[in-house]
Amino acid sequence: MYNLLQPVVDLTKANIENFSRFATSREVTEVAKDSVAENFERAQDNMAKIAGSDTFATYLRTTIDNYVRFANEYTKNVYGIVAQGQEFVTKQVEEGNRRFADVADISGRGVKAGAESVKSAGEEVSNEGRPRAS
Repeated sequence: MYNLLQPVVDLTKANIENFSRFATSREVTEVAKDSVAENFERAQDNMAKIAGSDTFATYLRTTIDNYVRFANEYTKNVYGIVAQGQEFVTKQVEEGNRRFADVADISGRGVKAGAESVKSAGEEVSNEGRPRAS
């Protein structure tokens, strides 16, 4: 059976190998290296010109102002969240104390009722042992 894609795969593989040899050749790497160095020097010169301009100074000043404004707003929001959290915790503690007092009250009433029931049962038992007055 014939594989129709194999010639395309072979061609692609051969072209990739050929391009790799070309791209990594000494001549191409020398030109690329020189070109990068020239562009880097040009970029440094241009950045030096821009860095000394009034426009760049205004840009930096405005950027710093933006970050200062952001920091102030963010800090204010964080403090607000913390304050809300403290208020929430305070309310939860107060609610917990109220519920604990309710539980203590209910428990106290239960203990009192239990004690009265035991006392009443004890009195019944002791009254059963006494002769009845007729």
